Amino acid sequence: MTLAAPRIIAHDPKLELAASVFYHSRDGIMITALDGSILAVNQAFSAITGYAEHEVLGRNPRMFKSGRQDAAFYQTMWRAILEQGRWQGHAWNRRKDGGEFAERICISAVPDADGRPHHYIAVFADVTGAVEQRRLLEQRCNFDPLTQLPNRALFDERLREALARADRHHTQVALAFIDLDGFKAVNDRAGHLAGDQLLITMARRLQRVLRQTDTLARFGGDEFVAVLPEIDDATVLDALLERMLAAARTPVALDEHSVRLSASVGVALYPRDGLTADALIRCADAAMYAAKQSGRDCIRVAPSGVPVK
Repeated sequence: MTLAAPRIIAHDPKLELAASVFYHSRDGIMITALDGSILAVNQAFSAITGYAEHEVLGRNPRMFKSGRQDAAFYQTMWRAILEQGRWQGHAWNRRKDGGEFAERICISAVPDADGRPHHYIAVFADVTGAVEQRRLLEQRCNFDPLTQLPNRALFDERLREALARADRHHTQVALAFIDLDGFKAVNDRAGHLAGDQLLITMARRLQRVLRQTDTLARFGGDEFVAVLPEIDDATVLDALLERMLAAARTPVALDEHSVRLSASVGVALYPRDGLTADALIRCADAAMYAAKQSGRDCIRVAPSGVPVK
């Protein structure tokens, strides 16, 4: 009696093609059961995460959590998977060596013959390089390369956001223009490298005395500007301004020499002194020059009157 040759599933062209895609894909692929236990991973998964297949089989993908995403992130993700059968987005996970990587990931629920979810498949790519490049580009576009403070472009954006919030909540915003008295003489005498170090030190000091909600930016040269939102108490504003003056007049050690500067500060209040960002800047700038002319190391508040448009 001759037996019929058995049907060898592995020789099914479609299955062989699917297996080839799984094992040779440059994207990491992970298949899990409905309870989350890992059933299979491909070679790209191991290359990206550093884990060999035998090290992850049967374990839960929670082992890769970086801690950067909060519970709300995962709740949103699983809601999309359960209701729509699919979720895609970006996340940070952790490799075997402890290093973090950014990934672009798509998670899909794979149904069985009856249309009910049978398992999940996650396909992801390591996009850490692209994320870092984007971060560096944003850093160059928005931050001063010397002091690492927000530059003029980011300052303009933060100021307009603060004014919009003030309109919604009926609060005041103070804008403080800060010019370092005596900086040019030090820069000319000690050189540009010493001048740069002096600017870096002053930037750190001024930033330290402000609140977390405030924005300190380098406006150019030895001029800084601070956006101080939610100023509804004159004593709070006075305290912030006095701390800035004290920080500026504290001696700085440069090449074994002590350098003492001071600051002239001009202040304008929104909406009292200006109804737009540009008007407020002009008003605070004028008040700063008034401080310069009246002896330096002092504060001048814009004279109250009709707001400038």
